[in-house]
Amino acid sequence: MTTTTQTPMTSAAMQSLDPNAVSALTSLKTACKACEDADNAQGKKGADEANDKYDGACQDDAKKRFLAQGKAIVDDMWAKFNALQDGYQSSLRQHENVGPRLHQVYTDTWVVVGQKIAPVIADVQKRQQQDHWTGAGADDYMKQLPVQSAALNEFAQYVSVAGAGVETPAQLQQAVFTAFVTMAGGAAQKVQGYAGTDTGDRYFQRCAWAANTLSQSVGWFTNNLMTGNGTWQSPLDDHISQMTSTAVTNAAVLTGDSWPKATKSTDTSKLPTGTDPKYATPSGVGSVGTAGPITDRGDSAGVSVDDAAPSTGGYA
Repeated sequence: MTTTTQTPMTSAAMQSLDPNAVSALTSLKTACKACEDADNAQGKKGADEANDKYDGACQDDAKKRFLAQGKAIVDDMWAKFNALQDGYQSSLRQHENVGPRLHQVYTDTWVVVGQKIAPVIADVQKRQQQDHWTGAGADDYMKQLPVQSAALNEFAQYVSVAGAGVETPAQLQQAVFTAFVTMAGGAAQKVQGYAGTDTGDRYFQRCAWAANTLSQSVGWFTNNLMTGNGTWQSPLDDHISQMTSTAVTNAAVLTGDSWPKATKSTDTSKLPTGTDPKYATPSGVGSVGTAGPITDRGDSAGVSVDDAAPSTGGYA
């Protein structure tokens, strides 16, 4: 009887992604500042136009109204940036080392145990192929081997499950940080693009676009990445379901309080092999949050010179 064992799950080495997240936020902040600088520089021209068109010798201050509307857009952009940055600081950053630490337990403990079982199983399998020893003693000895092989294989399965118990959550945690870095980095690129866009006769539109992108980022971070909705919750549920399934909790070979023994009456042809997989990595673990949350730059028209017109209908 030839048996096989499930090898420990493999994954790339993990490390804290906090430096990457901080770098992405820094880039995003720089891009927002570029939008602010470009809008303020352009806004000076718009303020002068509003002054010339609506104020003249009158007292109604269209210039102040124009700049106040622009400032409100700029302030809104920074409020949304701060919401995203504060959300990372308070909800995610404190868990930056969870994934790497769980992964370390997996590699230092369960992978090591699995590696030590593998040669023992290989040795038993090799002995099952021997044909140089015959007789009653050989027959009795050979009857022991299928039981030993099956028990070792099932034990290896449980070792693999134990490893998955820490490695899958580690991968999911790492995926959450990767998703944040990807999201913030993508937002930074978009906002930087807004900063260099010619908005024509629309003022403070760059910051308005940036505010919309930041709003989508904050919403996705709060409602999806932190709750697991559409991101990590489904793979986690699959992981929990597998970890508590009968395949894991009900042993086929390793039953009772002692290592299984074969006897002369053992029917090895019906003995479970212990190789049926007890755990499979849930789909989607490596793709948590890869879908970008930013779908558009919004429909804000920014501020026009006419927006500074007096609301009373007259200004003389």
